[in-house]
Amino acid sequence: MGEETYEDGFGALRRCFERLARPARWWVKSAAGVPRKILVELRWRLGDEIMALPIFETLRAKYPVAHIAVLSHYPDLFENHPFVDAVNTIPTPVDRYLFLRGAPRQVFRLEHYARRAGVSLPVSRPHLYYEDWGAPCLDALPKGAGPLIALAAGASWKTKRWRPERWRALAQVLEQRGARLVELGHAPEALGLGFCLGGRTSVREAACVLHHADLLVCCDSGLMHLALAAVTPVVALFGPTDPFILIRKEPNFNPLVSEMECSGHWNRAEAAPAIGVCPYGHECCLDTITVDDVIEAIEKRVTL
Repeated sequence: MGEETYEDGFGALRRCFERLARPARWWVKSAAGVPRKILVELRWRLGDEIMALPIFETLRAKYPVAHIAVLSHYPDLFENHPFVDAVNTIPTPVDRYLFLRGAPRQVFRLEHYARRAGVSLPVSRPHLYYEDWGAPCLDALPKGAGPLIALAAGASWKTKRWRPERWRALAQVLEQRGARLVELGHAPEALGLGFCLGGRTSVREAACVLHHADLLVCCDSGLMHLALAAVTPVVALFGPTDPFILIRKEPNFNPLVSEMECSGHWNRAEAAPAIGVCPYGHECCLDTITVDDVIEAIEKRVTL
C-alpha cells in the first residue's frame, strides 16, 4: 500500500519487542482491572475509512472502559464520535494495535474489518455524529422548490467513471425538470454540472452539503460512502467493482450495475486484475448504464 504505518516508525528490534510486549500488557491490565489502550490505524482512502466506522461501536461494546484512539487521514469523520477517545494522537503505551488498512477483493469489507479487529460483525452502518450540520458553503447552494441533487462524476480509477457527455446529458434533463444541482468531488475534467463545489470543500463541508441534499448521483467513490454516512440517499453507478462487497443492508443505497462482461471483475475470485485496467480493453466499463436508467433510479427516490 506504499504508506508508512505506526510500526514503521520503529526499528526492527523495537518492532519485535512491541509485538511481544503488547499481548503481555493487555493480559496484565485486564487481570488488574486497569483500562487498556487500543490504537486503530486506518490512514487509507476516504471510502475505506468510512466503511470501517462501525467497528468503533463494536470495539466500545466489547471494551467499554478502554481508551480507543484512531489514526486517520480524515479526522472530520470522527467529529463528536461517541466511541473514539482520540484522533491522530498515539496513546502511551499501546496495548493493542489494530491495522485495518487493506482488504481482500472477495470478502465483504466490514466482515474483513471485524475479523481483523477481533469483534463481531457490526449491525450498524457507517454514521457521522455531527451535532452541527452547518457550513458557510451551504449559503451558496442554489435556491428553489425543486429537489437538491448532488452530482459527483469523479472516481479513483478511469474504469469506474461514466462518460462526461452522459453526465452533462443527465444534468440537462434534471435541470429541465426543476432539480437544483451541485457538483462535488474531483472530476477528471470540468463538467459544468450546476453549481460547482468540486475541489472546494473539506470532508466536513462536503458531508454537510450531502446531508442537506435530497440525493447524490455518483460513481463508486469516497463521496458515495460519505453521503450514506450523512444519511443521504445515493444512486451509484458501478462497473469494475461489486457494490455488495462494499455495502449491504443499506436502505439509502441504490446501485446501478453495468451489464458489460467486465462488470465486477475486480472482485471475482478467479480474476487477477490490475488496478484501474479493464481486462477486456473497454474505454468505459459503464457504457450499458444509460441516462434513462439513471433518471429512472432517481425518480424512485425524489420527485422531479
